[in-house]
Amino acid sequence: MMVLRERSRRLRLLLVWLGILQLGAALAAEKSFRERIEDRFELYRSSGQLRAAGDAIVEKRLVLKLYESNGLLPLWRDKANVAAVMSWIDRSYREGLDPADYHRDALTRPDLNEVDRELLLTDALVTLAIHLASGKVDPARLFRTWNYTPALADSLTAATLLAAIQHGAVATYLEGKLPEGIYRDLRAALARYREIRQNGGWPVIPAGTSLVLGARNPRVALLRRRLRASGDLTEQNPADPELFDLPLEQAVRRFQARHLLETDGVVGPRTLAALNVTVERRIAQIRVNLERLRWLYHSLPAEYVGVDLAGFELHVWKGRSLVLSSPIQVGRPFWQTPVFRDVITYIEINPTWTVPRRIARRELVPRLLKDPPGFLAKHNMELLTLDGRVVDPAAVDWTSIDAGNFPFVLRQRPGPNNALGWIKFMFPNPYHVYLHDTPSKALFRRPRRAFSHGCIRVAKPLELAEILLAPNGPAWTRERIQALIDSGRTRTIVLKRPMPILIIYLTAAPDLQAPQIVEFRPDLYHRDAKVLRALNSAPREKAPHLQIVN
Repeated sequence: MMVLRERSRRLRLLLVWLGILQLGAALAAEKSFRERIEDRFELYRSSGQLRAAGDAIVEKRLVLKLYESNGLLPLWRDKANVAAVMSWIDRSYREGLDPADYHRDALTRPDLNEVDRELLLTDALVTLAIHLASGKVDPARLFRTWNYTPALADSLTAATLLAAIQHGAVATYLEGKLPEGIYRDLRAALARYREIRQNGGWPVIPAGTSLVLGARNPRVALLRRRLRASGDLTEQNPADPELFDLPLEQAVRRFQARHLLETDGVVGPRTLAALNVTVERRIAQIRVNLERLRWLYHSLPAEYVGVDLAGFELHVWKGRSLVLSSPIQVGRPFWQTPVFRDVITYIEINPTWTVPRRIARRELVPRLLKDPPGFLAKHNMELLTLDGRVVDPAAVDWTSIDAGNFPFVLRQRPGPNNALGWIKFMFPNPYHVYLHDTPSKALFRRPRRAFSHGCIRVAKPLELAEILLAPNGPAWTRERIQALIDSGRTRTIVLKRPMPILIIYLTAAPDLQAPQIVEFRPDLYHRDAKVLRALNSAPREKAPHLQIVN
C-alpha cells in the first residue's frame, strides 16, 4: 500500500514538473516571438524598411499598430483565420486584383519561419481589406479634383482588424469590404471575358468595304465568329455563313448599342475598330472599372444623382430604385468635366449665363469685335464691367479692345437660346461645374455626347427638377415649374432636402436594364491607361493617407 502511495505521489510530482516545463517552454517561445518581432520593428523604425521572407510589407504602420495592440503576441494561431486569408488571396484574382500583391508565393514556402509567416499574413489581411474597401490605387494621386472620402475608413482601424482576427471572423470581415451596386455584375463580366480568353478569344476581321445587310463576303463568316464569341450573336448554324442576314444585322446593332456606336447595323470603320479590340484589352478595361467602383461604391447615399460621364447618362436613385434616367452632354476632351462629389442645394429657373472669361476670350470676343452691337443683340447678351455694372456698347472704344485685353464680362439674358436653357441645378464647387438644360437638343440623339465646356447638359431637366423639388411640398408639380419658365422671370428655389451628386467616370459598366450585358464606352478623357499602370504596379502604403492607422 505504501509503495502505491509513493508511486502516486511521484507521478503527481512528475506531472507538475512537466506542466511547469511546458509552461516555461511556452513562455520562452512567447518571449522569443516578442523579441524576434520587436527586432523587425526596431529595424523598421531605424530604416523605414519592413520585410518578411524577402517580400516588402506594404502597410507597415498599420501592421505595427496591430501587433502593438496585441502585446506583440502572435495573431495567426487560429487555422480557420489562416485558411480564410489564403482563400481571399486567391479570390483577389476574381476581383480583378493580383494575388501576388498579397504575398501568395511567399506564404506557400515550406521553410517559412513564424515571424515571417505572421507578418505576411497580417499584411495580406490589412492590404486586402484596404484594397477592397478603397481600391489599390490612390485616385487622389492621379486626379487633382478627387474629393471622395473613403466610406469604410472607420472599419479599417487596428482595433477593427484585431477584433476580426480574435473573433475568427476574417472571412466575414473581408466580404463586408466589397463594393455595392453594379460591382458584382461587372465582376461577373470579368469572369465571362476571362473565359472567352481561355477559349481562344475572337478572330480579327480584316479591313475592307463596309459590311451591310444582304452582303456576301468571306469576312462575314469571321464577323459571325466574333459576335458569337462575345455573346452578341446566338445563331449557331446559318444556311450561308458568308451571307449578312437579318439575325446578323440585329447582332451588329446590339454590339453597336453597347459600345455607344451608331446603331445602323452596318460594319463600317468605327464598328470594325471596336470589333477588333482584343479580349485582353477588354479584360483590362473591366479591371480598371472594378477599381473605380472600389473607390466609389461603398455606403452610397440613400438618395443621389449619379452622373456617368463616359456613359453620357444621368441617373437618380432612391434606395435601390432607379427613378430617372436621362441622356447628358459632357465636356469635350479639351474641356474635361471633373470627377467629384457634391450636394445640389438650389435650382434656378430662367437663368442668366455669365460667360467664363476663358471661354469669352477664346471663342466669343474675336466674333464680338467684328460687330459688337450686332453680336450682342443676336445672342441676347449684355456687356458688364468686372464689378457687375451694365455697359452701353455704343460708349466703348472698340478699337482699343482685343481678346487679350477685354475688360468686360459677357452675360446672356434668359430666353430660348440661352446656353443654360430654362433651368440650372447648382452645387457650388471650385470647378464652376453644374447641371443645366440646353437649347442644343438635337445633340442628345448622338450616342457619344462630349460637346460642352465642362458643365453637364441634361435632356430631361423638367423631370429632374420635379424630383428634386418634391420635398419642398406637393405644390411643386411639373406644371408649376413650367409656369415659372413661361413667366420669363429668373427665380431661385432652395431645396428643402439637398441632394447628393456623384460624378463618376466608368468606361465599362453593366447595362442597368440588363445587368448581364456589359457596355464598353470610349475613354474620351484618356484616363484608363493611367489607372491600369498603377493597378499593375507594386502596391503602395495607403493607410496613413486614409488616416486609419489608429
